[in-house]
Order: sequence, then C-alpha cells, then structure tokens
Amino acid sequence: MAVGTARDGFGGGVDPLRRFLLVLAVTWHVLAVVFGGWSQATDAAKARDFASYYYAVQVAADGGDPYDTKALSEAARDDGTRRGVHPFLYAPPFLLGMSWALTSTLLGAYRMWFWMDEAFAIAAMLVLWRWWRPVSRDLGLVLALLFAAMTAVPNNHVMGQANFPGLLLTFVGLWAVDRERPGLGGFLVGTAAMLKMSPALFLVLFVLRGQWRAVAAAIGAAIFWSVAVLPLAGPSVQLRFYTEILPTFSTGYYNGLSVPISLFGNHSWPNLVDGLAPGRGHTLSTAARFWTLVGTVAPLSSAFLLFPRSTSPEAADPLVRAAQVSYFAVLLLLVPVYTYEHHLVFALPAALVAVEAARSGRLPRPMVLVVAACIAVLLVDLQLLKGLYEGLSPAFRGPGVVIREAKFLSLVGLLVTMGFVGRVRPVTP
Repeated sequence: MAVGTARDGFGGGVDPLRRFLLVLAVTWHVLAVVFGGWSQATDAAKARDFASYYYAVQVAADGGDPYDTKALSEAARDDGTRRGVHPFLYAPPFLLGMSWALTSTLLGAYRMWFWMDEAFAIAAMLVLWRWWRPVSRDLGLVLALLFAAMTAVPNNHVMGQANFPGLLLTFVGLWAVDRERPGLGGFLVGTAAMLKMSPALFLVLFVLRGQWRAVAAAIGAAIFWSVAVLPLAGPSVQLRFYTEILPTFSTGYYNGLSVPISLFGNHSWPNLVDGLAPGRGHTLSTAARFWTLVGTVAPLSSAFLLFPRSTSPEAADPLVRAAQVSYFAVLLLLVPVYTYEHHLVFALPAALVAVEAARSGRLPRPMVLVVAACIAVLLVDLQLLKGLYEGLSPAFRGPGVVIREAKFLSLVGLLVTMGFVGRVRPVTP
C-alpha cells in the first residue's frame, strides 16, 4: 500500500503543532552548530582532520606527493601549526575540491570549511526532502527533527570532515537517475565517489536495477576527474593511490594511519571482528579479513535477492525505493574498517525511512520498538555512551560491550529494517 503524497512535505504548513516542531528543529540545529560546533572550531588551532586535506593540496601544488605523510607533516611544521598530520586518504580528484584553500592559512581555511560544510549539509537535506517528498506529507518535518537531533552533524563540522559534499552529490545524482536522467545522475554519483570513495557502492544499486547508463556515466566521471586533476596529481601519484594506497583500505593500514582499529567509537563490522580476532593494532588479522569479506558479500548478495532489478521507477512504491537507497547508505558505513561518528550522517536516510515505515504501518509492532531504539542510539552523543561504558566496573565490562558497540548494533538494525521495507512485494491491482 503506497503512502499518500503530500502537498508540500511539511504537513501543509497549517497545523500549529507541526509549525512548532519545525521551529524547534531549526532552533535546536542552530544552537547545536553555533554554540556546540562553532565554539569548538574556534578553539581548534590545529584544524583537526581538515589539516590532512589542507596540507595534501599544498604539497601537491608544490609538485610533491600528497600521499607522503612525512611531506605533509613537514609542511605543517614549516607553517608552525602542527607536529604532524594524519595520512591523506582520498582519491586524487579530491584535491581539486580543496584547491580553494591554497591561498588561505590552515586556520582560516578550516573555519571557512566549517560553514561551507554547514551549507552542504542543509543543501543535502533539502534535496533529500524534495526527492522523497511523495513518501509522506510529514517527511520534511521528520527529516528536520532527525537532522537537528543528530549529534554527528555538528561533529562533522568540528572535525573538518568532507562527508556532506559527497552526500549532497550522491542525493542529487540518485534523484536524477530516478527522474530518468541516468547520464547526469551517474556522473554525479561518480563524482561523489571521487571525493569520498564510499558512494561508489551505489553503483551496485544501479547494477541491481539494470541502470547501465548510470554505471557507465559514473565510470566516465572517474576518468574525467582523474584527467582534470593531472596538474595537481600526475600519473605516478594517481598510480600510487590505486596500487598502493587504496589496497590498504581492506587491511586497516590506511596509508599508515596510526589510529587503532579498536578505538572506542569505531562503528564498523571489521572493528567488531577485529575484537574477536585481533591483528597488530592497526591491521586486520587474516581471520578478521575473512569475516570482513563475509560481512560484505552477505548483505550485497541479500540485496540482489530482496530488491529485484525488475522494479521500475514508474511502478515502484516511493517508500520501497527510498528503503533500497538507504540500505546501501547504511551498508557503506558497516563495511569499511573505520566508521567514526562523523560518518553516521549517511544513516540519516535510513532513519527517515524507518520512521515513515513505522508511521505508515509497514513494520510489525515489535520491529517498531527495535527501530525506535536504533534511531535513539544513532542520534545520541558518542561521549555519553563512552562515559557510560568507562563508568562500568570491571565485572560488568563484558555485558557492557553492548554499550560500546551500541551504534554498530543500531546500524545493523537499520540495515535489516531497510531490507524489510525495501523488499519488493507483488503489486496489487
């Protein structure tokens, strides 16, 4: 049974309660960004994760190798800003998106990026609302409330992360494909994958739906941007990324990233199996790599069973199609070795679909309770969970692993829910 289409997606804008909730969401988001996020950003003289992007483009512009972490750290020391930086991990075309920072100081660029990221975030939410507006008359309101409550949003801005530009391009691209513009849509999703590698997983959704023109356009985008970035990253640098750096993503080594896989707040499936079969702290063991592969192949195979490619954009239920997209958005969080708090913004579509599925009676009552718990955990501040876990006595640390892995479990719950809602049912006349 399809959900009714709304006039504007915000409940018609006539109900005082809906207006109040919308104003509350906007106000809460502004307070969280300005007093929670910006106040931290102004105190972050070392620019957090953003420093890796900044010095990568600086080194590349000087003719160096942006994947040489020693060169990046040396540039930071020459600036007098940091003793070292994390390795640069993104595909070479990402450097084009950072070229605007070449004429700015590290701190100036970081603070500018904070507000650019906020603009990308709002734009992404507006696109998602416009795209999925046929799902429900209250979809815009629900999205605004989830977006405002999600602590990962200001965390993105503070960390200087680049998730929202990729999310925005992905949403626009997938929407374009749904509107029978596979060339444009595929190109935009391919562009997102060149900024943030994980959106490449949506090519599997294109294959599943038989949208081969979108696949070809995405591949074309990768080639186009790889050529466009040649002035900043020559053939040898690009060859090094694809032959030396990218393969380390499957092992956890991540171009020499010194952050341990077991760090509290890593919400991925590989992190869980690493705890059961530990490697060397920064690299997955052979057993963990095997189970990581199993945990990747199994949900991908399930998608082909749950979401037959025969479903057409014209005939499919809007909520079903939204759930299918959200399934892949959650999966791209579960399969990498590292999934931190700021990455969780990719789970917002799944949370939105889960709420709408519960409201429209698509979920059994017991599943509604599970979904509510999953969304609550997804939205809550990670530091609260960490405080609860570290406050446990040693005798309770065993059962306390549920708190430690709460966000991972919430992602699994949302993945299962998206599979349940997104499965294709026979169309009744």
